[in-house]
Amino acid sequence: MSKEPKLTAWEKAQIVRLELRGVRRAAAGITRQPDIDRGIERIKDKARKRAANGK
Repeated sequence: MSKEPKLTAWEKAQIVRLELRGVRRAAAGITRQPDIDRGIERIKDKARKRAANGK
C-alpha cells in the first residue's frame, strides 16, 4: 500500500464535501457509489504527485 499523502486544508474540505454527498445518497438508499470513491482517490493522487515533486 502506498503511504497516505499530506493533504492541504482545501483537499480535506473537498473530501468532506464528497463524503457528505455519499451520506445523502446512502440515506436515499443508494449503496454503490464508485464515483465518490474515484473522486476521493483522485484528490489523494494529486496530493501524492505534489509530494513527489517536492512542493
